[in-house]
Amino acid sequence: MDISIRYEKPCAEDYVSLRLRSGMGNKNMERCRKALGNSIFTVSIYDNEKLIGFGRIVGDEGITYVVSDIMVDENYRRMGFADEIMKAIDNYFEENTFEDSYICLIANYPADLLYNKYNFEYLPDNKCGMLRRQNPRENRRE
Repeated sequence: MDISIRYEKPCAEDYVSLRLRSGMGNKNMERCRKALGNSIFTVSIYDNEKLIGFGRIVGDEGITYVVSDIMVDENYRRMGFADEIMKAIDNYFEENTFEDSYICLIANYPADLLYNKYNFEYLPDNKCGMLRRQNPRENRRE
């Protein structure tokens, strides 16, 4: 293995390939290009030139930040790569956010255990997390 951590956006094809290899599912290539281009911070882990881990932050760079797409190739799990991604993201937050910044993520179990190590907590009883239900439409833009 020749592992390198790069703070650059991967190409959409590598991103989609990693999504599939990590169990995150497929996404439209053009929307992935747009999404990656709009990321405010990315961390990519490569084995030689193969993307094996990835994470990003999206947001407005002032108030709201969202941790997204933390993923590791199934063949490289349990080697500490997700932790390395989160360390880089945590460093970004330490250097670039403010005490009143709103930093959030949505986690799948058991990934919540990783995020707890980086000061993410479950919502208090007076708050709730929500997702907008997307209804499929024939004419939806791809």
